[in-house]
Amino acid sequence: MSIRVGLELMPDRVRAITVRGWRASPVDTFEIRWDPAVPRDAVMLLRQHLGSVSAISVAVGLGFTHVKLVPLPPVSDEERRAMLTLEPDRFFAIDASDVVAATRRDSDLVFAADAALVETWIRELENWAPVSCVQPSPAALARALVRGGTRDGAFRIQSGEGEAGLIELSSGSLREVRRIPESEPVRNLREAPSVKRVPGEFLAAYGAALDVDAPVGEMLVSAAASRRIRRRRSMGVVRSLVNMLLAMAFAGAALDRSRARILEREEETAAMLAPKAAGAAALQSRLATLEMQSTVAEARTSHPDPVDVLAALSRRLPRDAFVMTVRADGDAWQIDGTARSAGRVVPALDADPMFDDVRVLSGTSRFTEGGRTFETFSVSFHARR
Repeated sequence: MSIRVGLELMPDRVRAITVRGWRASPVDTFEIRWDPAVPRDAVMLLRQHLGSVSAISVAVGLGFTHVKLVPLPPVSDEERRAMLTLEPDRFFAIDASDVVAATRRDSDLVFAADAALVETWIRELENWAPVSCVQPSPAALARALVRGGTRDGAFRIQSGEGEAGLIELSSGSLREVRRIPESEPVRNLREAPSVKRVPGEFLAAYGAALDVDAPVGEMLVSAAASRRIRRRRSMGVVRSLVNMLLAMAFAGAALDRSRARILEREEETAAMLAPKAAGAAALQSRLATLEMQSTVAEARTSHPDPVDVLAALSRRLPRDAFVMTVRADGDAWQIDGTARSAGRVVPALDADPMFDDVRVLSGTSRFTEGGRTFETFSVSFHARR
């Protein structure tokens, strides 16, 4: 089972946690001192202690980020980030001329960090394993708290030297992030609790490890890094589809072989009993064989063949559509992906007699990549047998 690691990068130290499987069960925690300007030694030490991992998720500490409430128009994540990074000094008190910015779809909170510094960390970490997510540590901590059942309250988070950070949750959403002097008393400010046996000081790293499918538009990365992450995710989807098709093919072949073995055993039994009771034994054997064939046939026809459904999807979807995820539960299916025009997806599927009750599950968002505009879609349908 794959092991992935979540990291919180702070000005003086790195906190790491490894998790296992899709449920993100915590495995091991580790903390080291480091020099953010020379990350190679820290990466080597982390790799030596934690071993091989399948992916790395990073929470960039509050000591490296600038936070502000900036009302932005309802455009795509890429366009929102472009507005922030075009003239960053209009929004952030930051010395760097080149920044990376992260926005959030559910609030006006925006984050920025030095692009060169973040890119250096990503480059060194990818000598260890692919970096699947880079996000501000307040967002990662909020995610871990919500996973543990905490949806409201103000919590302390480590920041730069001589200061502390404060995050506020309301109904499970991150509503406020700010720095305060370390000695300043704040009413009702709490330390982060432990979640799933993960100590509170490691929750930001744990929250990073939880968010393997975070929207790329909300990440604290450059345009080049976001393209790498999207490409890696696309290849992962393709590999998953291939593996699913192979698994179904092997399952079908195993079912056929099992049926053949059952029939062979029944025929052998009938042949052994034939000399003693030829008429009765032959009738009994025939009835058993017919019953077994009926049971197998029913098992294979109770749901539509997934290969046929995938073939119909490939035939009906617009040529510019790209499917990111596919889910099936019996004859109920859901697909999520992108297309130049998401509005063409439902009519295209609805025109195929194999699909029934085709409907949109969530709203469409737009983004621009390579000079072209794409729209996301999430569609459900029932596949007919």
